[in-house]
Amino acid sequence: MKWTANTKSACAFSIALLFGVAFAQEEESSAQQNGEAQATGQAEQKAEGGEEFAIPAAPAAEARVFHTLVRCKEVYGGTVEALKPRTSGWVSVEEGRFYPLGSAFRAVSTKEGGAPYAVFEFGKEATLVVTNDAEFATREVAPAEQTRTVELRGGRFSVKLPRTLRDGLFSVAAPHFICRNLAGESIFDYEKSGDGDMATVRVVTGSLALDGRHYRIARMGSANQIGIRTSADALATVLTGESGDYAVTLEQGVIRQKDFDTGENKEIAKTTDFQLSPQCAVKIFRLKSAVGGRMIVSMLTFTPSGEIKNRFTFAEGLFSVNTGEEVVVTAVKEIDKEGEAKPGEKDEKGESASEDGEEKKEEGQQGDAQSGGGAAAVETPALETPEVSF
Repeated sequence: MKWTANTKSACAFSIALLFGVAFAQEEESSAQQNGEAQATGQAEQKAEGGEEFAIPAAPAAEARVFHTLVRCKEVYGGTVEALKPRTSGWVSVEEGRFYPLGSAFRAVSTKEGGAPYAVFEFGKEATLVVTNDAEFATREVAPAEQTRTVELRGGRFSVKLPRTLRDGLFSVAAPHFICRNLAGESIFDYEKSGDGDMATVRVVTGSLALDGRHYRIARMGSANQIGIRTSADALATVLTGESGDYAVTLEQGVIRQKDFDTGENKEIAKTTDFQLSPQCAVKIFRLKSAVGGRMIVSMLTFTPSGEIKNRFTFAEGLFSVNTGEEVVVTAVKEIDKEGEAKPGEKDEKGESASEDGEEKKEEGQQGDAQSGGGAAAVETPALETPEVSF
């Protein structure tokens, strides 16, 4: 019998078919055995304890909050352009088109189109809205990464996210601070000037956390707003409360403390909290030491009336250079210089004090005369109220 090409092909096909059937039967048998083993295990658990124990189901895959790319959902008016990563030319943004993470976007008003308007969609319920001149960029992340970060470069935009968004998923970064754990709606303004920059962060609904150099805000809630001004050399920062009340945690350097259990001296980072309300301010000044190169930091906090509430200076990471709190408040009780009740008031014995004090003196003189004289009156020295300086 001669083996032709067709005969060889038919034989090869038959062998492959047999292997495929055998493999399918083996998989089916294995699945049946697994099912029987699982049913047997459940029956054994029920038999041993008299109760039925449910085997926990495998956790469901978490639904993605964000798209892999950024989609321009809506755009009109002005000029809205995009700069894709590793390219050098700005291109017009098109409605419905997707742009890779790492792209930068800018919107500019024009005479013909007026103010620009654009909606960029990061996810089904996550959008960034531009209603005026603005520039921002997105940061590149790994394809499986769920987090998203937007860089604030200029102008104004708002971010709308689910109120229940988990912490750590969405951030907005500026050159000198970063807003984390965004949820709900927030508005960001950023403007550069010749001597530095000015940023405004406002929470409309929801919340966010803010981290800056030598300070942090654990939570800003609905209707809270803060102004952050930073010098061009980043050596001076001024925080201004503009709306709502929230706590700002300020660094106070490190201190050395003795551990009573081990007897060792440990260096511990120290902080203080300041309630930032409208018209309150925090001023942070920095200076790089000529010797050692450490950063020397001085902070002052101000009440709405302009009074200094906190003042301290420290060197980063050096416990030996730390002034601690320098503002000491001393409460002084007002004492009448004469040591007597004021006119028209009652003293401790319930006697009414006269306006000129003469009646009391005359009564005392009459009492001394009737008793044949008495001990001479002792004159009480005047008490002076000490002056308190800050």
